[in-house]
Amino acid sequence: MSTRGGDQPPAGPFVGTQAGPSAPEPEGAARPLGLPKPAGPSTAPALARLNEMVVAALGAAQRDWVRGLQLHRSEAAGDGSLASRISERLDHVECRRQRNIEAILQRALRLLPEDVAEGIPDQDWAAAFFTHAADTADPEFARLWARLLVQEVRRPGAVPCGVLVRLPGLSKTILAIFRRLSAFAVNNFVVRLEPSFFEGKDVTSDDMLLLEEYGLIRTNRDLNRVFQSQREDRFSTNLLYADKALRITHAQPGKQLVLSCIRLTEFGTTLCRALLEEGELRSDTDYIVEVVRLLQRQGFQTAQADILERADEQVVSRHSPFCDIVALGR
Repeated sequence: MSTRGGDQPPAGPFVGTQAGPSAPEPEGAARPLGLPKPAGPSTAPALARLNEMVVAALGAAQRDWVRGLQLHRSEAAGDGSLASRISERLDHVECRRQRNIEAILQRALRLLPEDVAEGIPDQDWAAAFFTHAADTADPEFARLWARLLVQEVRRPGAVPCGVLVRLPGLSKTILAIFRRLSAFAVNNFVVRLEPSFFEGKDVTSDDMLLLEEYGLIRTNRDLNRVFQSQREDRFSTNLLYADKALRITHAQPGKQLVLSCIRLTEFGTTLCRALLEEGELRSDTDYIVEVVRLLQRQGFQTAQADILERADEQVVSRHSPFCDIVALGR
């Protein structure tokens, strides 16, 4: 094919976009500021992913605008005015947030308790809850939000506002690590055992540090929990662990139980309770054996019962008979 004046088109492959091939650019030609280079085969997967993310978060109108940039046009085809894009984006975002809120409310309705504690609902808390929860479409996190809402309905003040602010910052990876550690939580702490035990349960020392960075735990080596006796004639106290109750006893009434521990923060404790109520946490027999072995070295005896019903996270209303347990020496 010839051109005006008999010149031949320059050799070399044409550079194309998703809309099709385009004429080659002269070497060193100026490109409008802010516009990307034309897409080639090597960037097509990235553009497809970007388009998918834009559509999910901002709507199709914003995707069309991005395509306009891709084609070296200042506006997308059709009605591409700034005002229309703003309107369509807001509609898309609010519709998505509304769907997320309604999905959480549907879950919460199925979890409502028959009885609630006295208290006045905090309107500011409710506003903060729906503001932060509205951007959650992931079903796993939506279940957590629903549990937190039910906890607050049952007992106003049960869920601190700080939890609502921090939960959106968790990834599924961090939540999975925390869930593994929460399997060893006794209320708001984990009995500190040898690192090799937790590593065998897929919770490494680096995982612990990561959870600390996200404000879920405190790992100071000097953190201890001290338990006084609940009886006067001999030492006796109870530890509630997942679906088990551990009764710790000693012949000396003045004896104290001191346990080195990893503390869960306010955020971690609230999240752990939500996971427990969701039924995702079950007692770990290996962990119980190691705790019993630790207690035996301090001269304590341990009995275990199954928790059949809880009045709340710290009160058991029904349990099976207690049975003595002994850990054999290694």
